[in-house]
Amino acid sequence: MRKTKKDFLKKAEQASAFYRSVGQSSAKIISKNIIPICDQYTMVTVHWGVTFRKTGDKLIEFDVSYIVYQPEDDPSIILFIAHQDEQEAMKKLGLLNELNPA
Repeated sequence: MRKTKKDFLKKAEQASAFYRSVGQSSAKIISKNIIPICDQYTMVTVHWGVTFRKTGDKLIEFDVSYIVYQPEDDPSIILFIAHQDEQEAMKKLGLLNELNPA
């Protein structure tokens, strides 16, 4: 079954709600590396920096790679790979508890 942009946006909103629930207060792209795979596919590795209420101004950095399908008019992310174990990292920062076990 092909996922639609509407499906992606719904999942993105669910993810956003989760990150807000654990206190994420900001997110920004620190850097990105774009590697063409072929005419219509690209791998983009993004180095993110985020802050949480619990960690204050300390920037928490991590990488995610995205495989992007790029037809002429409607690019879409078809796969993403987190380079770190996000749940483990959040536990170490004390962001997860019984209410937000991830």
